[in-house]
Amino acid sequence: MSRSTSFDQPASDGLLGHVVRLNVAVDRVLAEVTGAHGISVADYLVLGVIRRSPQHRSAPTAICEVLGRTTGGMTLTIDRLVRAKLVRRLPDPGDRRRVVVEATAAGVALAKKVNADLHGWEQSLGATRTQTRGIVDALGQLTDLIDAGNPTP
Repeated sequence: MSRSTSFDQPASDGLLGHVVRLNVAVDRVLAEVTGAHGISVADYLVLGVIRRSPQHRSAPTAICEVLGRTTGGMTLTIDRLVRAKLVRRLPDPGDRRRVVVEATAAGVALAKKVNADLHGWEQSLGATRTQTRGIVDALGQLTDLIDAGNPTP
């Protein structure tokens, strides 16, 4: 089934065209859901990494590695989350020269709420379990191919 998009591209646009349109659509949904909670997508992603880390703590460099971000950009995001009292910086117990970022109770609760809202949106799509499984498998295969380091143009 072909869908009209803001790019107005035909369905025969190829894999990359579909991925780009998917990325635009997902970015829009993420921005709407996170924005409704007063945070950015970047804030949510950082909170999510920290929330899933042991003791809800992570080194900024580890967060950068997971999200593919620079330390400069990460500093700005963490500063914003500290001001919002969603995370706090603590001395790294293993190396006093470094810090770790810990989610506050409010930060963990917000990350869980946004995550629940995103899963609710996902459920609202109406995909069957079989359809969802197929999509997840296909996207996983595509991600694996990209991560395998196939040559770039």
